[in-house]
Amino acid sequence: MTAKYQLALIETVLLLLTIFVWFCSKQWRFYKWAVFLYVAFIFACILTGISHSPLHSGRQVWVLIFPMTSYLMLGRLAGIWLNSICLCLVSSILYLRFYEYFGKELISVVINLSFAYAFLWGLTHSAERVHKKMLYALKKIASTDPLTGLANRRNISQCYQHQLQQAVGEKDALALVLIDLDNFKKINDTHGHDVGDAVLVDFAERLRAHVDNNDQLFRLGGEEFCVLMPAAKSKDWALMFCQYVYDTPLRLNDIKIHYTVSIGVSCSHEEGDDFKHLYTIADQRLYKAKSLGRNCVVLKG
Repeated sequence: MTAKYQLALIETVLLLLTIFVWFCSKQWRFYKWAVFLYVAFIFACILTGISHSPLHSGRQVWVLIFPMTSYLMLGRLAGIWLNSICLCLVSSILYLRFYEYFGKELISVVINLSFAYAFLWGLTHSAERVHKKMLYALKKIASTDPLTGLANRRNISQCYQHQLQQAVGEKDALALVLIDLDNFKKINDTHGHDVGDAVLVDFAERLRAHVDNNDQLFRLGGEEFCVLMPAAKSKDWALMFCQYVYDTPLRLNDIKIHYTVSIGVSCSHEEGDDFKHLYTIADQRLYKAKSLGRNCVVLKG
């Protein structure tokens, strides 16, 4: 098989590998090995192409793929080392093969290649940063309630685990406080949904003012909210906050809206640290508070 067909075969295999790696699941147990072999194969293809192709062959473009591939596949640090090695080897091969024929003109080729490497590296780095920022923004939008600005229920179990580890590290337990606005449908029916939304926003601001860390606050849906906090202060906080909401009606233009809340509290050191179980206990206590006439806190049974 001639060199021409050998290079064509290598390029075909590389194309198939590219398709396989890009569409392969990252959860696959051999994914990292596949990526490593893919980058190594590209590295070998570049050196083979440079060693057997004419200086101005279209195959030289494979050299410019390596900065992007190594960065995206292996990360910045590994990419820097591999790109440096690749650039040195490619420059050495070009010098050994073509300096006799092109002389000093070859220096401009190597310089242009170096600038192309640097440009593509910077472009890939910038694109990766923009991509990460966009992903962060999208995750933030997806996990945030648009009306109140509080976190929604999407990541509550993950946040619970994080808060629980912090509480255990401080030799405390974690409390899950469920809060529901009483007779909220009546507010909507009497004053309209715009006023109802204003009540929800007002309540979210009250929560922010009485909780140290806003990452502990969640709007679960409708008029139901959740607060994660250290168990040691949860009971006193729930009683105080319930009374505070009762004592401070909302004044909205010429409207005075007096609303109350019902609260159910469960603690990890009493009911176990499984989130679903803890949530179920707090929910049962919340509805018990409703059945007791609302505007109260249920801490037990």
